[in-house]
Amino acid sequence: MSPQEQHSSRGYSVPTGRPFQLKELHGKIGSLGDQVRELYDGAHPAEYEPVADALYAAFQTAAGLAPVKSYTGCSEHPNGALDPEAPDGWGRCLICNDRRRRGLRRTGGRVSGPAPAEQQRRLGYPVPEGPYTVEQLRTWVGKVQEQAFHLGVTSPGDAFVDVADDLHRAFIVARELSRPRNASGCAEHPGAPIDPDAPPGEACIFCAGRKKRAQRSPQTPEMLPRIRRGERRQLGRRFDRPSG
Repeated sequence: MSPQEQHSSRGYSVPTGRPFQLKELHGKIGSLGDQVRELYDGAHPAEYEPVADALYAAFQTAAGLAPVKSYTGCSEHPNGALDPEAPDGWGRCLICNDRRRRGLRRTGGRVSGPAPAEQQRRLGYPVPEGPYTVEQLRTWVGKVQEQAFHLGVTSPGDAFVDVADDLHRAFIVARELSRPRNASGCAEHPGAPIDPDAPPGEACIFCAGRKKRAQRSPQTPEMLPRIRRGERRQLGRRFDRPSG
């Protein structure tokens, strides 16, 4: 039976809370178009911050409507630790891979080849490749709005997964565009203000101030003699006390 036939059958029941979450998702996505439309190439990073916040809020709602994803691809440990050195063909679950390594060491077995592409599970949420631009942000938001237009309470789970994935892509782009730009050219202080009096290549106002302080002639501090207990320090007056 196809998904459409299943949805039209009397035995299909809408998941609890989906109508309310779907209405909330449509409301959040509907306002994204106006926010992104006001952005332009070269906009200040602070102008991207409310867009990134709105995208993340919509992403959380869509992720709640979509089936739960497995970050490890393991049915036993779906949210367990990831193996940073997983061989080709193995899963990403560190616990299961550790068991497998111990078993191979005992039996002297060899690592199998990579699994077919159709057997690979979707793990986590996708991250788009840079460079990140406002046009890329508009593309992902437009795709999300087109997908959301066809969403209904009886839509399959994969449709909500696609919307959540694209919302996450759009959020990553907006988040990266909201980061401080390296206008000063300083790797240590990328978001520092520019010193207008600094020579070329030394525009970071923090580094310029540090350099100026280092160029000043150091003054040796004058140490006062230690006062014994019961004595009183006698300090000279800078101005004579008026007489009379």
